Amino acid sequence: MRILLSIILFVLPTFATLKTAPTNITGKNILTNENFSWSFADKKQALVVVFLSAKCPCSDSHNTELIDLAKTYPQFQFIAIHSNPDESLEHSQFYFSKAQLNFPVLQDDNLKWANTLHAKKTPHAFVINSEGLVLYQGGVSSSNKFQNADKKFLRTALMEISENKPVSTPEGRTLGCSISRDQED
Repeated sequence: MRILLSIILFVLPTFATLKTAPTNITGKNILTNENFSWSFADKKQALVVVFLSAKCPCSDSHNTELIDLAKTYPQFQFIAIHSNPDESLEHSQFYFSKAQLNFPVLQDDNLKWANTLHAKKTPHAFVINSEGLVLYQGGVSSSNKFQNADKKFLRTALMEISENKPVSTPEGRTLGCSISRDQED
């Protein structure tokens, strides 16, 4: 009975849906090595936070889509967060510079943002409005290789929010590489 209860308590947070989130994001931008701070005082419609990896092929396959989304939807603030402690800062800086993302990439050294938002994999996206309500969370698409995706979850959510419609799929399956955490976490 104890084992079953332990399993339930361990697995339950994995399936919990995040309802609210912070409305400001701070951290060190690994592309510029400068401190970065953003809040809704910056007059954007919503905040798009995407957890990315410098080593994950699934994360890598979605970079072009994320760059296009940031161009297509300038009313949204895009921020990438890199939380994997098993990826060196030097490698991550090189990788993200080469990827030419058109938005900041924050280093999440202590998994603060990954734990706060319950991010599990890369890429894992969150769309947060000015009240801190999570309008969408999950994968960028329905495939671990973006070019094979039949559903573009994040694109659809941003389109619907832009048109002041409710998000038809507020949670999409997150595919990709796990954000590594110590056994103690």
